[in-house]
Amino acid sequence: MLKNAIKLECRKAICNPFFFLALVIGAFLTLFSLAPMAESFTQDMEQHRQFSEEFGMRNPLMQMETLFNHWIGGEGSTAGATNYFFLFPLLISIPYGWSYCSERYSGYIKNMVIRTGKTQYYVAKYTALFLSGGLAMTLPLLFNFLLAAMIFPAVTPDPSYLTAYGISGSSFLSMLFYGKPFLYVVMYLLVDFVLCGLIACLCFTVSDLVKKPIAVTLLPFFFLLAVHYFCQSFVYTEIEVMYIELSPMYFLRPIPLVYDTSWLVVLLWGILLFAATFLPAVVRRRWYEIY
Repeated sequence: MLKNAIKLECRKAICNPFFFLALVIGAFLTLFSLAPMAESFTQDMEQHRQFSEEFGMRNPLMQMETLFNHWIGGEGSTAGATNYFFLFPLLISIPYGWSYCSERYSGYIKNMVIRTGKTQYYVAKYTALFLSGGLAMTLPLLFNFLLAAMIFPAVTPDPSYLTAYGISGSSFLSMLFYGKPFLYVVMYLLVDFVLCGLIACLCFTVSDLVKKPIAVTLLPFFFLLAVHYFCQSFVYTEIEVMYIELSPMYFLRPIPLVYDTSWLVVLLWGILLFAATFLPAVVRRRWYEIY
């Protein structure tokens, strides 16, 4: 019964126009990163060609031109990358964040609980929301990476040019970046998938307190914005020894913009979000009276 309920909710979460809308918006934003990076790459390669013709040798700086610092997750300068990683809390909530709130006030939940039971329904709803949020975040990134792989050479990054990549030895997963960069991309997409899935589940947690589906959908965005503002305004300025990235709006980007993050920060955020979403959304709701 639980398996069927999960299948039904996942089908509703993925096969709906809001999910495709989020993917289209996300993919569109990533193109605003790819286009200027491709133009810059073309200009740089022309300069390298002129250098080779003039000096009769290969320009050593060509090693800096690689797929892994030109896709949207490897650069932090274009408007596309900035806007995507600013708006992602909205993109991950659009596909299914409104569903429980809407179903609760339409009476749909009563019919589902009769068929599946409370626990099965809430677990299925949570699973579908988690998957839709994770996919809405990572699929546009994967789309950008695959397009970028058709343009930029997949040269393994050289630590000698770490200033061109923006990833130092202390950066999160830096050993993978300079040793197995494809695995680095996969691991970072996995981190984004899990955390963004949990962030999307915040909609489920507060849907009993907020009646408007639009307000529920906007909640993760304002929550992360508040956390980001707190970190920027208080933590990094008041605690002078705090040189580690705590804001998900920054550390979910595969390239550090200000400070490096760590496994501890990522793990603690995962535990905090899971406790703040799964326990209220599934465990506590079993005792709710819905009739």
